[in-house]
Amino acid sequence: MPYDHRAAGSQIGKSIKPLNADGEVDWENGVVIFAAFGASTAGNTFGTFKKLVKQDTTGKYNPCLAFVDLTFGGKGLETMQPPGQHWYWYAMKDSVLAPAGFTPAQVQIAWMKSGSKDDSIVEFPMQPDSIYQKYVRAVVRMKDSFPNLKILYLTSHAYGGYAGDSSNNVEIAGEPAAYYGGFAVKWLIEDQIEGSPTLKFTNPGAEAPWMAWAPYYWADGTTPRTTDGLVWECSDYSPYGGGFHLSNEGKEKESNMLIQFLYNDASSKKWFRSANKWTNCDPSPRYASGQFPPVSESAGPLIYPSPNNGTFSLRLRKDASGAIIRIMDEKGTLVYSEQLDHYSTFNRNIQMTGTHPGLYFVQVLYGTTQETATFIVQ
Repeated sequence: MPYDHRAAGSQIGKSIKPLNADGEVDWENGVVIFAAFGASTAGNTFGTFKKLVKQDTTGKYNPCLAFVDLTFGGKGLETMQPPGQHWYWYAMKDSVLAPAGFTPAQVQIAWMKSGSKDDSIVEFPMQPDSIYQKYVRAVVRMKDSFPNLKILYLTSHAYGGYAGDSSNNVEIAGEPAAYYGGFAVKWLIEDQIEGSPTLKFTNPGAEAPWMAWAPYYWADGTTPRTTDGLVWECSDYSPYGGGFHLSNEGKEKESNMLIQFLYNDASSKKWFRSANKWTNCDPSPRYASGQFPPVSESAGPLIYPSPNNGTFSLRLRKDASGAIIRIMDEKGTLVYSEQLDHYSTFNRNIQMTGTHPGLYFVQVLYGTTQETATFIVQ
């Protein structure tokens, strides 16, 4: 990375401060939101990443950090394209951020790992070039949706050689598509470094966040990577994941690489590491006062069947006695709400009326924690 771009990232990283709901610096009530974007492969890794950071007992991470998972299983860059896919951005804001007690003005840092289902012709450079163009449009729309977004780290897919010909999405996550995807990220970052006005990150008039590589995950299977010896064993992949969804071991491998990167990179270490200036950001009193509920680390509410016709079974947690159920459509409009003061049957039958085909979001509140899920009505 050229010195000037690296230096700019370092300065931006040093400028990160906790923001309140209005996007104003607030050392008592503000948070530093680190969000994730992408499909299930990104969401799976981000979930493990959050768990590893939160499990730390040494106090080495910034207590003001709040992690928000804005990934969307089965949806890649094709879903983020303006103007036809504005629903995605509204859904992330209204159905994920808002229920967690946050606003778009608080999102300052993001990590993204994605691809495009629309680009399934595995030819170079056609495939990565089309993905690159989608990245450009998605990043500009991301900045528009989250005006205080300052830093975006990008990652391409890990090795896809375990995805067989019969695997779903082998054309976008198998080989050589997984390898080609790295070029899309490379060209995007190079465009910004070379001064593309579309990707301008400096104020006034910033059109995009400052962008840089996060860890580069691709390595050629079991052949050790020259720079660091990285390999991808078959055991790093879930036996039920089509050859590109990672196992717990694989998710921990990616997550630990991301943690090490954020802890040591010049653009991130000032806001990722704990320091005296973050002391006032200890989140424990906020949880106690109900300022924002922590998102549960469980797999979330289970919905069966999905897709469905608006009638389905929602499985609730067994360790809670009461819950509030809310269901929103893709525009964030509340279409179903129910409060259960007590329940003894963990499978709740839901029957929505007047629904239209599309994507829906479920939020279940259990006291001071919440769980979310998505489903499709056909």
